[in-house]
Order: sequence, then C-alpha cells, then structure tokens
Amino acid sequence: MTPLFLRKAAGLLPPPFRRAASGAMLDLMSLPVRLADPERRGDPWQSVHNVGGGDFARAGRETLALLIEHAGLDRDSRVLDIGCGTGRMAMPLAAWLGDGAGYVGFDVSKSAISTCRRTLGARRPDFCFVHADVRNREYRSGGSIAETAFEFPVQDASVDVAFATSVFSHMTLDSISHYLAETRRVLKPGGRFMFTAYALTPERIAAIQQGQGHLDFKPWRDGAMVIDPKSPERAIAHPLASLVAAIRQGGLDLPADVLFGGWLPPTRYGGGQDLFTVRRPAV
Repeated sequence: MTPLFLRKAAGLLPPPFRRAASGAMLDLMSLPVRLADPERRGDPWQSVHNVGGGDFARAGRETLALLIEHAGLDRDSRVLDIGCGTGRMAMPLAAWLGDGAGYVGFDVSKSAISTCRRTLGARRPDFCFVHADVRNREYRSGGSIAETAFEFPVQDASVDVAFATSVFSHMTLDSISHYLAETRRVLKPGGRFMFTAYALTPERIAAIQQGQGHLDFKPWRDGAMVIDPKSPERAIAHPLASLVAAIRQGGLDLPADVLFGGWLPPTRYGGGQDLFTVRRPAV
C-alpha cells in the first residue's frame, strides 16, 4: 500500500500529474513482486495508464467469473468493454471467448488502447480497440466529446454482454444516465450489462459520517459524495435510489439485488465497489 504521506502529497497535484505520480509509485512498489513472480512481469505499467494496483491478471480472472455468473457470458457472446484500460479484461476474454465471438473495447486513454492493440491485436483479429476522445475532468480533461454526447462505437442491438468496471465511479449522474441509454441501444433484447459503482444508502451515509469505510467521502451535490471536491471525478458515490432511477429511465431492468462491495462493509461479494447487473428487456 502506498504510504499515507505520499498519497496525500500526490493528491495536491492536478489530475494528470497526480495519476502519473501515483502510477509511478505503484510501478516502483510492484518491482519486488514482478521479480519474484514471472507471471507478473508482463503486467502493464501503471505509469502508462493507471488502473490501480493489485494483481492485474487475477483481477481480470475474477471479473470474468462474475460476468459468467451474473451476466450470463458464454463463449459465443459478443462483448462490449466500456473503459477497457490496458486490457485487464481483454486478456482473459481473449483466452476464454470462442473464435469470432467478437469484442469491442474503448477507452479515453490513447496509450491504453495502443497497449491493447500491441498485445492482443494479432492474436485476436475479432477484437477491436477504439480510442474515445471523451472529456472527463479526471481522466481526459482535453477530450473533444462530452460524456453526455458520446456514441458507443458499436451498432444497435449488436452486443450480448456489456460491462464497465470502475467507470461509473468516476462519472457524474448525467454522464452515467447517458451511458446507460447508450448501453441499452447497443444491447440485444435480453442482453445484460454489469457495472460497478459506489452506491449510497442512508445507512451507508451514516457509516461514512462515523468514519467507517476505506474512502474519505464528503458531501457534494444532489446527494452524491466525493473524495475530492476540486476534482469530483476522482471518485464519486451516488445515492442508490438515483442510480436505480437512471437505470429504469435508460430503458433497462434491474432483475437482481445490488451486491455491496468491500469499500464499506457489510460486503456481499469480493469486489471493492458495488456490483450491478441490469438487462435490456427481451421485448
């Protein structure tokens, strides 16, 4: 874990520099593990695109298992990866999906997309990686397209399973609502979408106010909470009721309970953020 004083110092920097500094620190701290474990030596460098620390390959395998269990992913599924990063999910999917199943991943980071194309492009010609020049104050402040205007780079009703891990936790509710509507557009009838977010309930807000949990969330606006009011997209928690309303307004169903993650106990599954699985109605 990064020392507290280093995290606080990095937090004072503007978002691009903070993320670069954090990535460099994570890379430095990962060196002993990379040297000791040959399987970790191929992990993408966080200084290229910071997706957080931990075991890169294991995190991908764990999310793959969640997609199979909760989103009905099978070997013939056509998949959309919203915020694909440096390929944490593309890599296990490349090994698991059948030939020609089809995968599209997009991300706001050019360097992340380049990494995916270099590592997987020749191996899986049915995998497509797209740079999305989308504007986000934390990840790409100079993007030319507003999040609320971005059109996903896939055709209507062409996707069986979509997912977004640690994406909505960096977006305002307006942007989330647009992405939910876009997801509904590209899903086939009956298709499923699994995503993570930070969801607030009255009980969880009270727990945060009592100093519980792993993140120092503060009140922001419209019932949401953030860890950095100067850069809200660094991490945003939204009221659960607002997220459920956005899901329904986007034309999607929420057929199962939300699984609360480990950022704030009690926890219902092994992930850090809260897990949602929604569905485009079959008719």
